[in-house]
Amino acid sequence: MSPFHFDSLVWHWPIAIYLFLAGISAGAICFAVLLKHFKLGKNAYKSSFVQAACLLAPLAVFGGLGILVIDLTKPFDFWKILVFYNPTSIMSVGVAVLMIYQVALFSWLACVFKEPISNWCDHRWTVIDKVLNILARYESTITGLLVMLALSLGAYTGFLLSALTTYPMLNNPVLPILFLVSGISSGAAGTLLGGLLLKGNPDGKEVHFIHKIEIPLILFELVLLFTFFIGLIISGGQSQVAAFTAIGEGFWGWIFWAGIIVIGLTLPLAFNLFMTVSAKRKLSYVAITASCSLLGVLLLRNFILYTGQMTVA
Repeated sequence: MSPFHFDSLVWHWPIAIYLFLAGISAGAICFAVLLKHFKLGKNAYKSSFVQAACLLAPLAVFGGLGILVIDLTKPFDFWKILVFYNPTSIMSVGVAVLMIYQVALFSWLACVFKEPISNWCDHRWTVIDKVLNILARYESTITGLLVMLALSLGAYTGFLLSALTTYPMLNNPVLPILFLVSGISSGAAGTLLGGLLLKGNPDGKEVHFIHKIEIPLILFELVLLFTFFIGLIISGGQSQVAAFTAIGEGFWGWIFWAGIIVIGLTLPLAFNLFMTVSAKRKLSYVAITASCSLLGVLLLRNFILYTGQMTVA
């Protein structure tokens, strides 16, 4: 059986990229919110890492939606999904969450960058000033709504695959939590890499803060992966077959053990622990750790998507 072409395959790699980008967006904006409220306050917009997260969140969503539209057999009919909602369709519910998420996202970005936007406009457009003042007045509500929508979006990437009920590995209640946690982890990695590209300080308080959260996130992700596969193996039948097909010998077995467990989780955990006890964080360590995390999450999305469709109930 080819790892990328087999009879039961329905969804290909563009779906994995879409799920990856949606997770990054949700994770990045969560870290932007955390950095603003726990470390930086009103000056958050000056931080390279917050700027990176605020750029990454909308760009990742647009990129993911673009890939999804191109992947449709009738891309010019995509607008129908945005207009005609079916509350019983997980795809339709996901698009609704994405739409509301983008409204909350841009409203929050306007609150964070209120001062530079006002300075740039130089009070030439009173309408913009009025809108910014209204949004700033409700910033707390917008922030709460945005975090809830971001977490929903992160979990939705797992629910979307869980809806494929004929595949025992995908129809798994652990999958939405696993994708949510790995999405937040990829958001942290994307924020760190983007912040470094924008010349942020690799030993800055933002990096220390993100790394403190990353360590328990990676440990929790390992526990979730263990629970995911142990649950399949204990269930027996086709669930057990699906688990051993995925993590056994062959191409996807190597991707799981070498790519996801070693490169994507173990190395970032080891680097994070090393940087925690060392006196100073270096750019190379932070960049390598973040790159390994991003690669691991990308491989995880593809691994789950492809191996999950290899075994039918």
